[in-house]
Amino acid sequence: MLRQRKNHFNITFIGLTVMLSLIVGGGIVGCSDSGKPPVVQTPTSVKPTQQVITQATATVVEQKPQSVFSYNPAGKRDPFTPIIVKDERKAPSGDRPPLERFNISEFKLTGLVWGGFGYSAMLEGPEGKGYFVHVGTIIGQNKGVVKKITKDAMVVEEKFKTISGETDRKEIVIELRKKQEGMQ
Repeated sequence: MLRQRKNHFNITFIGLTVMLSLIVGGGIVGCSDSGKPPVVQTPTSVKPTQQVITQATATVVEQKPQSVFSYNPAGKRDPFTPIIVKDERKAPSGDRPPLERFNISEFKLTGLVWGGFGYSAMLEGPEGKGYFVHVGTIIGQNKGVVKKITKDAMVVEEKFKTISGETDRKEIVIELRKKQEGMQ
């Protein structure tokens, strides 16, 4: 009985040892190329071959070389740029509000009104219509903003881009027209 147990133990031990050595050996063999970079073979040019089939009519069969795919991004759009780009074009003059249809120099400051909310200015457009403006009103084709209204003038600030692409600001002062001589 003791002998049978010993034989069973030896067989089990030997089996486990063989299995363990196969697992470890297979792992070492399978991982041996992990440190080396893969070898890239350059494609060789394949010359077309011709085979002549001899029958009543001779036919020539050409074998075409297998093409190797290569990507050339020249002339293609960048896949990371947005497809829809917001374009800031000037709207046609018919779609703009009346104060934005004309250049600032075309307006005449005809009057100034002071009230509980501060100064307001009355402008006369080139078509002869009058408009009331307050601080913050957008005026002109370049979207100038009324920055300040005083008792005798109005200051408009316009933003524009320089040749170098930087945004710069300029202030335009529109003064109240003085009484013309001979008129009272």
